[in-house]
Parts: sequence; C-alpha cells; structure tokens
Amino acid sequence: MPRKPDPTLKPAIIQKVALHLRDTKLEDVSVRSLGRVLGTSAYPIVYHFGTRDALVDAVVEHLAESVSTLVLDPEADDHALTDYLLAVFGGLDDPDRSLAARLTFELGAVESLGGREHERLTHRAHVAALRAWCRAHGYAVDDAERAARAAVLTARGAQWAEIIDREQADTDAVLRVLARELSAGVRVCTV
Repeated sequence: MPRKPDPTLKPAIIQKVALHLRDTKLEDVSVRSLGRVLGTSAYPIVYHFGTRDALVDAVVEHLAESVSTLVLDPEADDHALTDYLLAVFGGLDDPDRSLAARLTFELGAVESLGGREHERLTHRAHVAALRAWCRAHGYAVDDAERAARAAVLTARGAQWAEIIDREQADTDAVLRVLARELSAGVRVCTV
C-alpha cells in the first residue's frame, strides 16, 4: 500500500504546474502528463486534487488570489474605478497574470460545454460590481446594466487581444480609456 503524499506538497504542485502551463495548452494536459512534469506518478495529483480540472482550478485560484478579494465600492471615485479595472483585468505583462487570463478563457470555453459554473459566476460578479458603480454614479437602471456588460466584454476582449498579439495590444491602456468613458457616462463600445 503506498504511503500518503506529504500535504505540504500541494502548494509546490500548484507552483510547478503553473510554470508548466505557461508553455502548454490546457488540452495537452492530463493527470499522467502532469505527474511526469512533477517527476512522480499521478497519485499525488489525484490524492491532493482529485482530477486534472480540480488541479487547474487550484492553479487559477492561486494565480488570481490577489484579484479575487478586490471589491469596487459603488461610491468610489473614477480613480478607484481605474485602479479596480487595472487590478482585475490588467497587468498582463506579469507572466502569472497573463497565464491566469489565458486559463480563464480556456476554462470558460470548456465550462460552457460542460455545464460548470465557476467562470460564469465570476463574469456575473464583475458585471454586478460595475453595474452597482454605474448606478451610484447616475446611470439609469438599463443603462447601468448595458454599460457594465459592455465594460466587462471590452476588458476581456482587451485581455484576449494582448494574449494573442502582445506586441500590438495594451490591455492597461484600454482599461484606462474604459474607466474614463464609464466615468463620463459615455456609451462603452466593445473591442
């Protein structure tokens, strides 16, 4: 009977897998291949995470830790809105932030086919935060909803543009313009 893996290995597994995923497509990752990357069998992965998807979710959560606790105060000024947008959607020059954004897209596509809810709920939470901010800053109910949805889609579009063509895209610049447009009550157009 094999002995149980050391529970202190879980964070190390997440770190190694995150590094591996920087250069590997999610579709090319299996529990067995991750075991080879870790220099072990698949057993520690199954023991700590259960499945490949649970491990990848743990990697995304780890990469997005600093963002997941951010809250946009609906009464906040336009500078705080800019800071929020940059913190949640920007900073893709950081390899970990870029990987988190890329995995979010990949997982979102897989989730939409598999009925999982994590990415959908995250998307809705971003829309809700921006909708509340817009309402607090004078937008009518329907306008706030439209502006919030368009803003999140614009931010995600800017992220995707930078992921696929880093030399031609600047997510942070798009986010600053987006914050100015929301602050001015300008109709936000998606990228």
